[in-house]
Amino acid sequence: MQFQVPQFIETEDKVVGPFSLRQFLYIGIAAFVCAILYFFVAVWLFVIGSVVIMGIAVAVAFVKVNGQPFIKLMSAAAGYYWKPQSYIWKPLDTAPAQQAAPAKTAHKAAAPSGGIDLETIASGIALHKSWETLQTGSPVVEKPKQRTSDREFIEKRMNERYQIFQKVAGDRDAARRVDYR
Repeated sequence: MQFQVPQFIETEDKVVGPFSLRQFLYIGIAAFVCAILYFFVAVWLFVIGSVVIMGIAVAVAFVKVNGQPFIKLMSAAAGYYWKPQSYIWKPLDTAPAQQAAPAKTAHKAAAPSGGIDLETIASGIALHKSWETLQTGSPVVEKPKQRTSDREFIEKRMNERYQIFQKVAGDRDAARRVDYR
């Protein structure tokens, strides 16, 4: 016994000519707004407004980004910009990795009960400072150095471990640099 399997279930039905009902409503509402705009504003403002409104309507009706409708992309962008954002930075627990690797410096402090040592905290501070500099675009002005303290030594060492890089898409990110020496 053979069964018919429905195909093309993701395509919308063409209701009004070559347009689906959703596309027809977007274009129709934009045309209605442009018609109302014709009667209430000057001709030059009507032309500019109509081009903008119809351009947005055509983009919403026909454009898809990564398989998603453009209206969904616009609503996600609006939600991202209007909702409050909180950035939480939390250092990773590196206790298992430290047991496997031998200690390289004598500047490590004893690990507290949580398993996070001074080097991990200093690396997080240095990474946070680099990230803050990247976001604000202003260099961090440091005080003149009199002597090298343990914290400055650790920050200098941590700056060598992390690197800010730019992805193919243009986003900037911080990653741990691995040197195979």
